[in-house]
Parts: sequence; C-alpha cells; structure tokens
Amino acid sequence: MKKFILSIGTMLTLMAMTGCDNHSASLDYRVTCNLDSKIHHDSATLLVLEEDYNRLRVCAAQRSTSGTFTFSGQTDRPKVALIRWDNDSTQPFYFVLEPGNINITIEPTRWGITGSRLNSEYQQFANWRKSVMDARVATWQKYLQMAGDKSLKRDDELLMVRQDSLLNDSLQRVTVERINRGDAVGRILRERYASQLDQDHMRQLQ
Repeated sequence: MKKFILSIGTMLTLMAMTGCDNHSASLDYRVTCNLDSKIHHDSATLLVLEEDYNRLRVCAAQRSTSGTFTFSGQTDRPKVALIRWDNDSTQPFYFVLEPGNINITIEPTRWGITGSRLNSEYQQFANWRKSVMDARVATWQKYLQMAGDKSLKRDDELLMVRQDSLLNDSLQRVTVERINRGDAVGRILRERYASQLDQDHMRQLQ
C-alpha cells in the first residue's frame, strides 16, 4: 500500500514538473531585428514598460556590425517594448513583446513585424494610417498644383477641403477607438499619436 501511495505521489510530482516546463516554455520570446543595409546602428537595447511601476526596464543590450540584433527571454504577458539604438532615445522602435518568435525588419521608409498577433494588429493599423496620410498629402499636392496653374475653381477647393476633413476625422476617430481598447497596442498608439489628436478627440480618450 505504501508503495502504491509513493507511486501516485511520484507520478503527481512528475506531472507537476512537466506542467511547469510546458508553462515556462510558453513564456519564451525571441526577437530578431534586421536593419536595412542603409541603416547603421552598432548597438541596440531592448526595454519593456513595467506598468506596475510605470517605468522602463532594460532587458538586454547587444552590439552588432551585421545589422541583426537578437533578444531572447521570457514574459508572462504582452508588454509595450522598445528598441533604443546606440543609447539614443529620440527615435526608439516600438512594438509589443509577447511570447513567440517575433521578426522585425526596418527599412528607411517602412517597417514590418511578423510572428505575433498583437504586432500584426499594430502593423495593420500603421499601414492603414499611412494610407490615410498618403491620401491627405495627395489631396493637398493636387490643391497646390491646381492653385499654381490657376485651374483651381471654388467647387474644386471645397471638395478637396471636405475630402481632407473626412480623412482627418476618420484618422482621429479610429485612433481613439484603438487606443481605448487598452491593450499593449493601444498603449503604444497613445504614446505615439495621442498628441496629434485635436481637443475633441483627445477628450474621448479613456
């Protein structure tokens, strides 16, 4: 009987150890960041925002001459993270640090993230925001061109002003909605774009 009890105890212990191992593995992250050859950084530092203390914590720092930086560790939940280049905090790269393999590519005029659900949402928002901004730029370029060659009529001006107003309203409304979801992506968007909202939309932030 004692042997049977010991066997059960041993089996439960092994099951518990296996469960801890699986849980531990599920917390692992690996972030690989590849820079375009036109972008030169010799060092990179990975930091995460610890919300309980509202401060940034350094996770790791790395030097590289190849343009590829790799960070690995564990996180118990998605967190706002940033990569700071060459100890310069003016233009860090924001992303969501969550378990899994996260691959980041950074080029002079664009960037991309794969391997993470929240980062995919962040990428989709960034792509959508760029398309709206490009449309606004195109509208005003057309306005300036028509004003320059004196082909701009009153109806054209009113139409383009209305188009820009609608685009801007959509941009601000969707930004507020996404920020108010309160997840890691929303916190990044608050950090990056909240200051660009007008007063009416600013008041809608939760």
